[in-house]
Amino acid sequence: MKIKRFQIDLSLCKEKFGFTLAEVLITLGIIGVVAAITIPNLMTHLRNKKLESQFKKTYAELNIAARTFYAQEEASVHDADVVLNSGTSTDSTDVLRKFMSYYKSYTIPPYGRWKSFDNGKNIVQQNLGGVSVSNYPCDQTPVALDMVGRLYALDDTSTYHTYNSPDYGPKICVDTNGIDKPNKFGYDRFVFVFTANNAVVPYTGTSWNGLTNNKTDDTEIAQYCSYELGSDIPAFSCAHFALKNKSPDGNGTYWGNFLK
Repeated sequence: MKIKRFQIDLSLCKEKFGFTLAEVLITLGIIGVVAAITIPNLMTHLRNKKLESQFKKTYAELNIAARTFYAQEEASVHDADVVLNSGTSTDSTDVLRKFMSYYKSYTIPPYGRWKSFDNGKNIVQQNLGGVSVSNYPCDQTPVALDMVGRLYALDDTSTYHTYNSPDYGPKICVDTNGIDKPNKFGYDRFVFVFTANNAVVPYTGTSWNGLTNNKTDDTEIAQYCSYELGSDIPAFSCAHFALKNKSPDGNGTYWGNFLK
């Protein structure tokens, strides 16, 4: 029986289908380069999507609590703050406790003000660009933790400041993922303010220290949500752009393009 015609010339297969070691290494190198480029971008995208979700949930629950407060107390948090505090008071702890009682549960750890809390937890607060910043826009109450670990604190009472219509105050600062990193303004730390009409809105004043009326011009507001800010001025107006999902520099979205 003749079977030669069914034999396969392996040398031809090697020539047609084989890969040299050099070719394999080049291919693996290309894959490595692509992975090095895409994986960090993917991780940043996933991180920012998570931060965005935490921000939206926090903002929604702030307003739910403020409206529930009004329904039960027949006064806004702002109005209650005016009633509870005298004109010379700067401590808003009573108001914070009252407001937090409209969450399912909360605790106030024994660390005192937010700066002391961060020190006790070995947290380094950072600005947008990553530089450490030791100034705190809300430094007149202890830090409160809700049941999922988010952090809250208030600034000076409303009666400590002079207001034009509409009335604002006090400011409330929130870390939307608690002690977890990055602990950066504009990423997971944001500044809001109570209004006289039972709402919580992003704070867009012109001073982190104290309280001024909210601005409405994006160009003005963007000055205080910038990577150029150093260690002395916290990026306190970023909640405005985060809520609108608009980049302060006008290029794309906040969560998809602005955050690095």
